[in-house]
This record gives sequence, structure tokens and C-alpha cells, in this order.
Amino acid sequence: MYLLQSSNVYKETELSINDGEYQCTPLKGNIGSLPTLFQQDGSFNLEANSYLFYLKAVKGAKDLSPCAQALHAYYQFLEDKGLAWDQFPPIKRFKPTYLFRSQLLNQINRGELAHSTASVRMNQIVNYYKWLMHDGYLRIKNEKEAPFQIEFVSVQNTGMLAHITPTFTVTTSDLRIKVPKDASSKNIRPLSPLTHESLSILTQYLPRASEELRLQVLISLDTGMRIQEVATLSLDALDTATPLTESVHRYEIVLSPQSTGVQTKYLKQRRVEISAVLLATLNDYRTSERRIKRVNKLDAKLKSLVENKSNLKQETVEILERCKRHEPLFVSEQGNPVSAKSIEARWTEFRTSIKKTALSFIHRFHDLRSTYGTYRLNDLLEAGLTPMESMELLMAWMGHRNETTTWKYLHYLKRKEAFKVKFGILDSIMHEALGNDNE
Repeated sequence: MYLLQSSNVYKETELSINDGEYQCTPLKGNIGSLPTLFQQDGSFNLEANSYLFYLKAVKGAKDLSPCAQALHAYYQFLEDKGLAWDQFPPIKRFKPTYLFRSQLLNQINRGELAHSTASVRMNQIVNYYKWLMHDGYLRIKNEKEAPFQIEFVSVQNTGMLAHITPTFTVTTSDLRIKVPKDASSKNIRPLSPLTHESLSILTQYLPRASEELRLQVLISLDTGMRIQEVATLSLDALDTATPLTESVHRYEIVLSPQSTGVQTKYLKQRRVEISAVLLATLNDYRTSERRIKRVNKLDAKLKSLVENKSNLKQETVEILERCKRHEPLFVSEQGNPVSAKSIEARWTEFRTSIKKTALSFIHRFHDLRSTYGTYRLNDLLEAGLTPMESMELLMAWMGHRNETTTWKYLHYLKRKEAFKVKFGILDSIMHEALGNDNE
């Protein structure tokens, strides 16, 4: 089973025959590249690829990776076991969907797969079969031939209106894999904020990193921005900076795919706080000779975009067009807008160099975000705000969709007394990392 990335795919094409050869000519509706599944013998997986096309062309899905990975894992399982995707014996334990669930559970037990990953994969396969049945690829004559059974589950409401509606009902299937609620479970990666020792190590090594990575690290530490948001931070976003009324040392900036070009999770607009020191540093960097040289290379690519559009992947075209509307703060030496993957790659190289002398430094870039959340929450509580007020502020700044995600930080603080220190420690690290020795 092979999972490949296609070139540009079009909604409308024209099929013609020339000298006995078939030729497919794109007409309109370029939706970019798609993950594409091929069987071991090289044959095209019609059903799976039609579903991926549907998700992108009809549903407008932004990220097909979770679905593509789930389909790849499922069809690889079917291929290994010699099973057919559309054959469902009346006994549950012989159905390919239930056998796949058993394999996922075994992988969890062996420590090869996290509960959350297994749950996502199973849900993706259930949604896939729902689409297959809806669009007529799979016809079910009776309940015994169904790939799964639908269930109605009562869920406890933990929102602000829980006193009015204590529970609500959701539709699911008997294939679902439950994820443990306890965030400290070994089956879920817990919060891993940097300790004082790790922060000290990071501060010691940051001056050795490139100027761009150093600033990207400090942005994540100081604002809690996700790596994709850091990568797409724009000059327009910096220009929205307004001082917080309760502090002369901190500002708020607007992250919005529509108005500032910053690619937030769920494509929702939000405000994040940023220190006056880091904001001033970023504004200095935006006019630096080093950055201007890179931006000039990007400008050259933008000017030739119309001529080269047909030779570029649709995803690349969309990114460059966004750069036209909102100039990115970070540009590579080759004149390309920085991506989350490139930041992750630079961070991995940087971490490897640190681990040569500090073996305990195993943090992901994402841990910088949880470091901000943990220290900032404690600072708000220390300032006298109630837990609810503190949680509401942090939830807004960090862009959490579900309040249970933010509650993890409070639970973490309750368990880890060592993290009950003021947010000012990050300000002092910022001061040292930026080399402000003259103040």
C-alpha cells in the first residue's frame, strides 16, 4: 500500500483522444494536490481516493493528513490480512472494521500508538464508511451486513450552562475508542512545560541559534502562539499592537487568517498578548538589512507568480498569494515564506546540538506554548484573579476551542508545586536572550 502526494487536481477536466492516446486536459476548479492511495500492485484505490477528493472539493477540508493516514493504515491492514473492504460477515469479530479496531487496541497496549491517535483513526474509518454507504459505493441489505452499529451516548456537560443542561446526547458507533480523561495518563502525552533548569539551558544556547529561530522561540514562549501561527506571523499582525490597559509592559496583537493573514487553528480570529520588549525587537527585525535581503527575493517570486502559476502546486500558489496580501515577518534565505515544517526542522537541529551537553533537554517546539500557558496561568492566579477569570483570559489568549483543554493547565499547577512561580521569570529570560545588557 502506497500513499503518495499528487500534483494539482481539478474539479473539471476534458477527456480527448489523439492518435489513439487518451489525454485529460484540466479546465477549471484547481483544488491543489491530494494524498493518493495505491494498492501494493500499483492499482488506483478508487473508493478511498474518491473520498479524499470529496473532502477537499466538496467539504473544503484544509488538512487531509489525519484521514489519509487512517485510510493508509486501514487498507494496509486489509492487505496484510487478506481482507476485503466491502465484505462484512454477520459475526462482528470477523468484520474488517472490528478486526482493525482490535489491532489498534493491541498497538495501544504495546505502547506503539497513543489512545488519541487510535481514536482519530477509528473515527476517520467510521466516517469513511458512512460516506461509502451514502454515495452508493457500499450497499447494505440488512443490519447484520453493516460495518458497525450506531449508538447514542449521553455525555456530561462541562460548559458554563451545565447547570441548565447537565448532559447532552451524541451519535457515535460501537467502534469508538475511548481516550482516558486523565491527562497525566501514560497513554496521553502530558503537558511538558520547560522547568527552570530547562529554561536556563535554553537561554544559554539561544544566542547560538539563527536570528530567526531565536525570535520564533521567544514568540512562542512569550505569547503561547502555535508553530503555524509563528510561521505565518505578518507585518499586518504586528501593526495591530495595542497596549493592555492594566500593563505598560504588554500589548495585544490580532491573529486572523482574514485580516492579518496569520493561519490560526480553526481559522478563528483572536488576540494574543506580547511583551513590549519582544514587540520592539520584532519591529527592529522587520526593517533589518538581513530580513530586507530575504524579502527582496520573495518579492521577485511574487512578481513572476502570474507567469509561473501553471508550473506551481496550487498550495504554493495560495501561500504566495497570501504573502502578497499580508507580508510575512519570517522569510527563508532562499526567499520562501517560512513554514511550520521548516521551523520544526530548525528546532530539531537546535535541540540536537543542546543534547550533546544537556541530555535532559528533549522538548518539542510545542512545549514552548505549554510553558507560556503554565507560567502565565500561575501569574494570573498570583495576581488575585479567580480561577474562572484566569481560565477565561488564558483560554482566549491561547485560542483553545474547548475549556477542558485550558483546565489541564490548572490541574497541572495543582500537581506541580514547582511551577508556581511568577510569569516574570520568562521576562527575565527574554531580557537575557535578547542580549539587553545595557539596561
